[in-house]
Amino acid sequence: MSDSQPNKNSAEPRSSKLGQFIQAYSAFLSSFVIGVAGLVATSIWQYRQSEIAQAQAASDQAITKAKADNEWRIARADILAKNLDVLSAQGQNTADRRFGVLLSLTRADILDPELAVSYALELGKDNATYMRLVLANTHSKSYVQLAQAFELTCVERYGVEKDADICKGDKLSDRSEAIAALVEDELEAGFGKGDTKHGPMALLANEDEVQALTSKLAWLFEPYLQDLYEHRRWRDIERFETFSTGSRLVSALVLSTARTGELVSDAQAKQTDEFHSKHRQWLSTYFRGPSCSGECRARLVDFMLSTVMESDGDYDAMLKELLLKSRAEVMRAVNQIHTRLLWCQIDSRDQNLLRDAVVVPAIMELLTNSKHPSLREPAILDDLVGIIALVPPPSVAAVLTAAPLEGLAPPSVPAIDQAATAQADAAVAAWEKMRSLVKQDAKLDRTLSNRQQRAQRQRIKPPGMVKKYNFCNLGPAGGQDHGSAVP
Repeated sequence: MSDSQPNKNSAEPRSSKLGQFIQAYSAFLSSFVIGVAGLVATSIWQYRQSEIAQAQAASDQAITKAKADNEWRIARADILAKNLDVLSAQGQNTADRRFGVLLSLTRADILDPELAVSYALELGKDNATYMRLVLANTHSKSYVQLAQAFELTCVERYGVEKDADICKGDKLSDRSEAIAALVEDELEAGFGKGDTKHGPMALLANEDEVQALTSKLAWLFEPYLQDLYEHRRWRDIERFETFSTGSRLVSALVLSTARTGELVSDAQAKQTDEFHSKHRQWLSTYFRGPSCSGECRARLVDFMLSTVMESDGDYDAMLKELLLKSRAEVMRAVNQIHTRLLWCQIDSRDQNLLRDAVVVPAIMELLTNSKHPSLREPAILDDLVGIIALVPPPSVAAVLTAAPLEGLAPPSVPAIDQAATAQADAAVAAWEKMRSLVKQDAKLDRTLSNRQQRAQRQRIKPPGMVKKYNFCNLGPAGGQDHGSAVP
């Protein structure tokens, strides 16, 4: 072989080790790849089968649950149908049967909560105790529904009870008391568990709604707040008030009238005085603040007029300031005062305190200060004269013959507190001074006389639309007469 002949072995390319491995084990690699692919496919199939099985189980469970729910609804409807006649019955003689059926259905959660409350409220017209027991066993009940059924008595609305058509609704007073007692019980239970967001407190969450139902909510929560005050549970009161602005407003109104008159030590007296001073300041700030509209002030005034005496002077400064404000801000509230006095919808003692501590001082302030800012608006003085025309003048004799508080025997003349007599003397002197100043202004004096005559005519023959609201010249609805005399 010559040197010029090419070497065939050296001309052929050499394979890499990987290529040599693949060539040597090609059959093995093919089997391995196919096996792995089969394993992956099997795993995916098994996973999907598992998902299908779970979905099928969930579907079967949902079907079973739906079937059970439907069967339960049918059973509930059958039970209700069998007891509907009992639940729909009315009258005192059916109260026991209705109570037994309703309590059983409620405890078994057969009745919808709203329906259970409706039947319970109907039962409460005949037996308030039965109603309270049913409501206590009703879960997820609507407290709005209970608040709507809570009816104020004439004493709560006006501070006086008369033989008028509007007071005939007082027959539901037992039911309303039971609702208030239920609210007290559930507040105690809720606060005891640290739950301040559910239960009756939900009624106080919205400030606008509280303003719209001021008097009703104040009396609904009054038993609970009164009990806290009597037992000096200051922390619980603070916890109630910090829930919302609405709860603070209700508390401020109720606790203004919560003085119990018990004998206390000097330290306790100082503590309670500071307590009431703090609430009085808060209420006064809220009363004239931007969040309380003219309608809001009118509703607050309506509550205040029914509890003047119980407030022990806490309202005096607020009401006097109100009467001297521009009518654009407070006309609705001033009209409320005028209406309540015109139709004698106020207790005679409340009326006298309002006259002596609020209206007369307000008139005197205007008549003795020719530069008073309120004189720039003549309607303010005219309104004050119109209000004073609706009340009788003070007299010491009125103090000696004043109707006693409920439950107390009429006092004898020697037992009359000399301080009260001195206070009556001061009221008479202030009235006479006010009248003498009014007489110095012929126009003002004529206005006063005309308003008095007009009020007498209206009270004797009121318009038909307000006839049922007229308490003047009516006797008591029952028991003692604490109403206002016609001046």
